[in-house]
Amino acid sequence: MHIHNMMEEIVIERINRLNDRIKEINPPWFRCSCENCRMDAVSYVLNRIPPKYVVSGRGVVHSAEVFKDGQLLADIDAIGIEGIRTVNSIQRPDHIHTRKTAKHHDSPLFNFPIFTGCVLDGTTFEPLNGASIKLMRNGTTVIMKDSSWANPCKTYHTTKGVFSFWLKPEPTDAAGVTEQFDFSLEISADGYESINYGFTLQVTSEDSEKQTLNSTYSYKIQDLFMFRTGTENPME
Repeated sequence: MHIHNMMEEIVIERINRLNDRIKEINPPWFRCSCENCRMDAVSYVLNRIPPKYVVSGRGVVHSAEVFKDGQLLADIDAIGIEGIRTVNSIQRPDHIHTRKTAKHHDSPLFNFPIFTGCVLDGTTFEPLNGASIKLMRNGTTVIMKDSSWANPCKTYHTTKGVFSFWLKPEPTDAAGVTEQFDFSLEISADGYESINYGFTLQVTSEDSEKQTLNSTYSYKIQDLFMFRTGTENPME
């Protein structure tokens, strides 16, 4: 038996459909719909929705159930459009359709863990949909690992208030060096008071860049609570 994430097929189908529709409209920001850009957008979505694993042979039944979940499909489309725009925003006008092998560092650098957190309504403790989270360091927006990770990012109904970041590694002079990195989050949502949250992380430099995701190498940010405008915050 083979286990796979059924969301991959569904997201690929939705991204292809979205790309075709956007291509017909041809907005000014839409520069490329090549296979590489589509797969970047697929990765963008898959990084933000929960997986649904099935055993081969049973996937047809489960996929039929998923396609009846209007909220899930709406979220996939919303995140998909966001992903397509993000991928297109980093493309040059002379973007070529053949992807070049990405340049990776084989020199010492700081590999950052995946940052994950959750935004909740401070009154109901329910996951907050539609929040925007920006990761900052030294007053500037932190650069992400690649185009499949956004900063700022958003929360959706399907993600249950969860957000994540994977930062671009930072070069250094030697491996085995431990440094502290100060970060801050700026969180906003319509109808809610904006909040800021700061945290410090110790990272030890390594010999080379991490190329693949590792869920065991992650940093959990404490839950963040937002209160509606005009509502008293009992935590203050």
